[in-house]
Amino acid sequence: MIYWFTGQPGHGKTTLAKGLIAQLRRLGYSPHHIDGDELRDITGNKDYSKSGRVLNVRNAQNIARYLHHKGEVVIVSLIAPYREMREELKSAVDVTEIYVHTDEVRGREENHISNYEKPQLNFIDIDTGATTVEEGVSTILDISPVPSKELKTLDKRKTLAIDFDGVIHKYSNGFQGLDNAYDPPMDGAREVLQRLKEKGYALKIMSSRPSLVIEEWLEKYEMTDLFDKVSNSKFAATLYLDDRGFHFTNWENVEERLATHPKFAQ
Repeated sequence: MIYWFTGQPGHGKTTLAKGLIAQLRRLGYSPHHIDGDELRDITGNKDYSKSGRVLNVRNAQNIARYLHHKGEVVIVSLIAPYREMREELKSAVDVTEIYVHTDEVRGREENHISNYEKPQLNFIDIDTGATTVEEGVSTILDISPVPSKELKTLDKRKTLAIDFDGVIHKYSNGFQGLDNAYDPPMDGAREVLQRLKEKGYALKIMSSRPSLVIEEWLEKYEMTDLFDKVSNSKFAATLYLDDRGFHFTNWENVEERLATHPKFAQ
């Protein structure tokens, strides 16, 4: 999804975009923000003629399309005064156009663009003089919601999140570098994992080691087909298998148990 905020300077595009970003983060997403002023600073484009504005919009569109192609959520806050360019992007990829405007005096009126072209079709209208940021964000997501992250992360199967080092990878000499998975599998790992998979468990690896290193290791030992996912971040699972795991039930005796735990008693 690309959310594109357009409108005159000072009308609240960036403020509303940041509000949307915050809400999307609450929903579990990590949206990318393309801000028109920041983009000009990065590209060194200080040309505010029509050709300079066209170049800035085109740069933003190319970045947004690239991220969209990668499956990312993109937030763009950019004047983008030319309707034809905005419509061109909307016809090519999934874009929600949000027209941000107000009749209030905001102090940036001298920067307004005389030939700015308002949207005419398929856009969300937000009057920031009559709408709070929270109300605006709610309106946008009511009309153009992102898919629920829960549907992507929660797995109704029996899901096991399995640590890699010391559980799958033998790890006999401890840490030897992030890119150095040097040992063969733990004794019995392949056989038990195969049986678990045949019984319907979803097996996923969750590790601080880079995913590519683990994926290459799995391929080397012909274990790739056992696992649904390799991740460096926590995901929803029924149980977590970890050689450094500490089973938590409540805080009542945590300090006492940690004091006698083998990992700290060494």
